[in-house]
Amino acid sequence: MDTSRVGRIGRPGQAQKITVIDVQTVSAYARLLHQGRVQSVLALAACLIIALIQTLVPPYTRPVADAMQYANMVATLADAMMSDWGRVNETLGTFFGPVYTMFAGVLAFFDADLAQALKCVSRDGAVCDLSGLTTLFVAQAVLAAFTSFFVFLAARQLVDDARIAWLTLAIVLGTKCFTHYAGLIQTEIPAFFFVGLFTWMLARILSGPAPARRDVILAGAALAGAALTRASYVYLLYFMVPVIVLWWRFGRGRAWIDAVIAAALFAVGAAVILAPWWVRNYVGFELAGISGGYGTRVLIERLPYNLMTWREWAISLVYWLPDFGDSLATALFSEEQVRRLSWYHPDSFYMMGRGQFFLDVRAVSGAQDNPLGYLLREYVWRDLGKHVAVTMSLALRGQWVGSYAGLVGFILLPACIWILARRGRAGPFLVFCLPPYFMLGLYAFVSVNVVRYNEPLIAVFAISGATVIVHLAANGADRLRRKRKQH
Repeated sequence: MDTSRVGRIGRPGQAQKITVIDVQTVSAYARLLHQGRVQSVLALAACLIIALIQTLVPPYTRPVADAMQYANMVATLADAMMSDWGRVNETLGTFFGPVYTMFAGVLAFFDADLAQALKCVSRDGAVCDLSGLTTLFVAQAVLAAFTSFFVFLAARQLVDDARIAWLTLAIVLGTKCFTHYAGLIQTEIPAFFFVGLFTWMLARILSGPAPARRDVILAGAALAGAALTRASYVYLLYFMVPVIVLWWRFGRGRAWIDAVIAAALFAVGAAVILAPWWVRNYVGFELAGISGGYGTRVLIERLPYNLMTWREWAISLVYWLPDFGDSLATALFSEEQVRRLSWYHPDSFYMMGRGQFFLDVRAVSGAQDNPLGYLLREYVWRDLGKHVAVTMSLALRGQWVGSYAGLVGFILLPACIWILARRGRAGPFLVFCLPPYFMLGLYAFVSVNVVRYNEPLIAVFAISGATVIVHLAANGADRLRRKRKQH
């Protein structure tokens, strides 16, 4: 039945046609907006627009510290591509993963302005035209947009609630956990892109009624891409193999043989990506691995934190809270008690790990046949209790992604799990939390563990906060409707 109405109003001779859109048309548009593909297109468009705005509108900042080193590597690689391909392999080396250097290097190969800007910013004190970096920043903004989009898809898959998925996306974009790095010359953006893709595939594996083997293979391949960007992710690959086996067997109730096959497919996906680089390192550099030398360096920088007193350890639980933690600790305790917990005080643990302590320990460990084994034996296993305690404190420091959004999401995790348990979805969500928390613990155990290492945790905290907010809003709306009916 056509419920539209057409009428004429106005002065004589100046009639205006008024059309009242029928309810069926409105309902059709509403159903369209609830379709998965339409939602996905809208979400991706929102991610791209917001990521580009957040990256390109603020003024560019000159690269410092590690970013200058990456800029120099990329500029050198681009030069080698233009003049002498024989130097490309040597330039890539074995210390860093190849993904970011190749990604930015190829862009610089095709964009002379970018190549020139990278050369300039790698020189300390040079006056540079930062607009030349735009091509790189746009490409990184697109990768950051897709990372946020993957989180949206993962949230929708895990909780099966579009409202929660959209609010999750709003939190991720609002905190700029990914887009913040799109305007920097660092490895985070491609690493987060691959982790985001892995996150989506993992959500499909955990929540899909019949997960495709393709999803398991892609999950392994995505995580391998992350490992070739930041080598630490190779340990998450090892960790996920038993997780997949146990989930397939007990979470999905499949036979052991099916669980082993699923884990094998995951490993195959990873091996296909990692094998060429591993073979290249072994044949060309006699290195049986995807990187060399980085683990020893970051562990030495981490070791000074084990020198903190137990009083400093207790204070650190306050000092390393997000945003207000250092101010609160400074107000509660003396400067003498908090100064070693800061970043750049000359006596801080962080500066110790970059000063004479670092030089002394590296000299001693470098004289050993197995430097990393020596460090673990002499500095970690001998006082494992203290090392684990400090690891817990550093994990606290590193998990506050998104500042207050991370804090609130963390506090709301028990409520989120309770709500999802009522929906029969707590199990998949808990397993979904394992990878980012494994990496949080690993980084705290072997490094100084800054927040930027753990930005993928925002997926957990955003889903946590969104789930509780939507639940409270829905309950509040139901109560309001009931009260109106009673009156």
